[in-house]
Amino acid sequence: MKSNKAPTIKDVAKKSHTGIATVSRVINNSGKVSENTKNRILKAIDELGYTPNLHARSLSSKKGNSISLVIPDMGEFYGILYKYIEKNLAQMGYRVIVFPLVDEISLAKIKNKADLIYQTDAVFISSLSVRKIFKDKIPQKKLILVDSKDDRFDSIYIDNYDIGVKAAEYLLSKSKTTEKYLLISFKELENDFTSHVFKYRDEGFLDTMKKHKKRVKKIDADLYWDGGYEAMKKYSSKNSINKSKVNVFATCDMLGFGVRNFFNEKNLLPNKNYNLIGVDDIPISKVIGLTTIHQPLELMADNAVGIFKKFLENKEKKITHKKIESKLIVRET
Repeated sequence: MKSNKAPTIKDVAKKSHTGIATVSRVINNSGKVSENTKNRILKAIDELGYTPNLHARSLSSKKGNSISLVIPDMGEFYGILYKYIEKNLAQMGYRVIVFPLVDEISLAKIKNKADLIYQTDAVFISSLSVRKIFKDKIPQKKLILVDSKDDRFDSIYIDNYDIGVKAAEYLLSKSKTTEKYLLISFKELENDFTSHVFKYRDEGFLDTMKKHKKRVKKIDADLYWDGGYEAMKKYSSKNSINKSKVNVFATCDMLGFGVRNFFNEKNLLPNKNYNLIGVDDIPISKVIGLTTIHQPLELMADNAVGIFKKFLENKEKKITHKKIESKLIVRET
């Protein structure tokens, strides 16, 4: 008769022909283990269906319950989102473990069933595709999406197409018939990290401009603080920016920051020589007077944690999808 007993770390060690200490180092990603031995252990873990007991560890260490937060990077936008989620969950006695998917190595780690992400009480995923990240190894626990939507999971999201529409309508309201329009955006590659956030913003903007019979020059930029600056520098090398007013939609405030610096360096004035709008409303945007489209991160975090709280209280069993409205914030540009 086949035993229903859950596999233990001893079983993994026996199957992979290694010691318990070696298996532990692989599970906790600590200490040196040869690639061959590591692969053998991971294969054994997968075949046995072994999962480390995080709850037992928590009881012994008295660290309490944990939530995973998966984000695309460690930039300011996600730092702010983390702050609000962590603040709410801390009041419930939970800690937040952050998993930034900054490269293929970090992506490979969370696909490993022995990874800590499979042991936390819930997984919050921001701006990423569940299907692309986990493939067929989706954690069997509460998944809550923030800033993205999937019909299978609870989702708190913003309509990024609508953000593009709002940006276009703002620039149209500030411009005349003879002015130029620029779209400075980040071209997302089709891979496991792709969220299509920028694609949807681009489409909303371009579709709206097309309805108003306006021509738009699109410039792809690197997603860095000087990305918008370099994009404008490239544009101005072939086009005069002094003869007619330029209207720019930078699809995130990081790009808008660089564009604003470029115009300041050229001594060009907002409303006279240019208009500029970004997206996100991160703190630096207020400092530099950047008109932007506010994403209410605190409200998104509150709603996400609220869904998890209802789940713990068994008050909500159906999947929840909540759309959060973005808001135009008009400043100097």
